[in-house]
Amino acid sequence: MTEKVTDNLDEKSIHILALISEDPAYTSTAMAEKLLVSRKTVSQRLKELKEKGIIERIGSDRKGYWKINNE
Repeated sequence: MTEKVTDNLDEKSIHILALISEDPAYTSTAMAEKLLVSRKTVSQRLKELKEKGIIERIGSDRKGYWKINNE
């Protein structure tokens, strides 16, 4: 992850990006368990990251994976 990408993010979003870089196939439920937060919190952060263009979902919700966009 580049510093430019993480400059405007809070700690939880940075942790989510770290988990995605560790395993792009992580589900929001698995991320929530690892971060000890609710699944809804993870879903909201993922939505924010998608809207900012930092990440994108490739494939279906069930069999897809997350991709971090490097600019």
